[in-house]
Amino acid sequence: MNQQTSPDDLLTPSDAARVLGLSADSVRVLSDNGRLPSMRTVSGRRLFRRSDVDRLAIARAQGLIGVATNGGESASHAHAEE
Repeated sequence: MNQQTSPDDLLTPSDAARVLGLSADSVRVLSDNGRLPSMRTVSGRRLFRRSDVDRLAIARAQGLIGVATNGGESASHAHAEE
């Protein structure tokens, strides 16, 4: 099967969790904390844009997730405060 992904693809919390290597509950916490933008369906289900999930995955790979709340701008100080 040949599937191509688009930055505008929508992912469920479980899908986002697989991309990020986290649990779905951790993805929900990141969303609640404003670190991963989400949207809600009419029924209240949370969905994530693929581009936002990929951006967060890159930040995690670079060790920037600890402090990053605005796209990683202030993340360089993540380890200095530990």
